[in-house]
Amino acid sequence: MVPTLQERAGHALAVLHRARAGGERFVGAFLPGASARRMQAAALADEWSAANLEARHDSGRLWVVLGDGASLGLGASTREMSFVPLVAEALAADGTAWRVVNLAADGAGIDDVLARQLPELAELTADDPADLVTCIVGAADVRSRPRANEARLRALLAALPEGAVVATLPPVGSTRSSAALNASVRKEAARRGLRVADVWDPSPRRGRWYGASYQPNDVGHARWAAAVLGAARGDAADRDASGAATG
Repeated sequence: MVPTLQERAGHALAVLHRARAGGERFVGAFLPGASARRMQAAALADEWSAANLEARHDSGRLWVVLGDGASLGLGASTREMSFVPLVAEALAADGTAWRVVNLAADGAGIDDVLARQLPELAELTADDPADLVTCIVGAADVRSRPRANEARLRALLAALPEGAVVATLPPVGSTRSSAALNASVRKEAARRGLRVADVWDPSPRRGRWYGASYQPNDVGHARWAAAVLGAARGDAADRDASGAATG
């Protein structure tokens, strides 16, 4: 089949995004600390922009990713070692074709998902619903204002489509307040037909905080992949999508 003009334009734009990502990764390798992180985030955003353009024209079941920089792959040694590609690979292991559109953004919080990403999801799925929606967000919110999030979380959970996978929130501040917030998330998710992935682990071997931003490392991303895959499949127990040890 001859590509349409729109498909050819999308392919050309995807090539440009990948070329820019390569340059950002190259420059980032020579920069210190925070500057290197910003270049990594920019490169990941460009790589996903390229992949999103292609996914919109591909066939197969649709997975739409919502969230912050961790869902882009920040913290992983490569994009392929981050949890979204790991889960996508596991989902396709039975021969089912999947395409991923990743709407996550570095620095995004609950309000960003509500104001920007959910409208994009609605536009993307106006004709056909997504087969899977995941939303991992809130680390920056609870880090910056741990006592002011329950109402905003309720609004987010109410706006997600039935069957979407949402994540627990990190243990920040008092253990009691974190546990209460996650109990509220689980209760509201059950009421609305959402699935919960328990992605958080306090072990420093699985990731670290950069200000209000949390980045899992390769071990942490494998753990997140196990939790998200288990929730997406409705498993009672987490399974490691990468085959790597989760301990």
